[in-house]
Amino acid sequence: MITELKSVRDIWKKMPSERHARIFLEEMIWPSGRHCPHCGSLSSTPIRGRTARAGLYQCAERECRLQFTVTTKTPMHATKLDLRTWIAAIFLVLTSSKGISSVVMARILGVNQKTAWKLGHAIRELMDDREDVSARLAGVVEVDEAYVGGAPKFKKGVKNKRGRGTGKPMVLVAADRTGQAKATLIPNAQGATLGPIMKEWIDPSSALMTDSNTAYRKIGLSFASHHTVNHGKRQYSRPSKGAHINTVEAVNSQVQRALIGVYHRLGRQHLQRYLDEILWRWNHRQQEAKVRNRKTSSGTMTIATTVWKPIPVVEQMRGLLCCAVGRQVRRTKEWGLSWP
Repeated sequence: MITELKSVRDIWKKMPSERHARIFLEEMIWPSGRHCPHCGSLSSTPIRGRTARAGLYQCAERECRLQFTVTTKTPMHATKLDLRTWIAAIFLVLTSSKGISSVVMARILGVNQKTAWKLGHAIRELMDDREDVSARLAGVVEVDEAYVGGAPKFKKGVKNKRGRGTGKPMVLVAADRTGQAKATLIPNAQGATLGPIMKEWIDPSSALMTDSNTAYRKIGLSFASHHTVNHGKRQYSRPSKGAHINTVEAVNSQVQRALIGVYHRLGRQHLQRYLDEILWRWNHRQQEAKVRNRKTSSGTMTIATTVWKPIPVVEQMRGLLCCAVGRQVRRTKEWGLSWP
């Protein structure tokens, strides 16, 4: 089993043929053993023959008897690309700190831009936590809204509103201080909209930290405690209460960095998928203790700090692909995407 991948070149080195890539994907997608994607049966037999496709299996259940491969009913369904190209695309998305554009991905993988664009969205489909695999946020949880989008294009005589008057998409972001976060598009910042989402995301025993938005006052009564900071009065923390929303604003900054440095524009149609990608990287980090010695006038002082680093990419792939069955991405007649 491959436990480490350091570069795109390393993929072709450790997987010299597509058969090796297929075995790698079977270990990732079927960690508990091969199962039929049509009926879920654990009983199947490989189909071998001169004309049979490589990696083809047939369900042994009498009511099913359908054939399948490791890519059936996944975003790689009916793909004509080399499976190593898919693995390399996943590697690029997972290891890029702010994301990777389809133009750059196409250049690295040797495919056209439209193919790379579909690859990117297929991978983001895997990053959607629709099965609620991640636990509810707990402990100290910070919540804030953010407007996603760059500065509007200047037009003479047109005044673009800022803040709550803007026409930019609004996103609700929640993050605890242990390294987990969630985000979703919302139509407005009213309590009736925010309340159900926050109660679903956050454990009721948590301490809630927000800004001074009045919509949070009633919602905060559903949690163990609720503290606020008033940014309008330049209050950014209350040390006596441990109140600040710096963590959730750091998550928002990741969205802005991806917007400015990579994607340049995030439309409403696919914005949630880009949020899923950014949050995947945020949620798949681990703490590491960093110790360094600093020379001072009185001698040498040891300084210990905590840094966040991504978990190994193969472990990320395992978490990404274990829920791949049932998530398909297809082309439409207009060369868009559909999710059957």
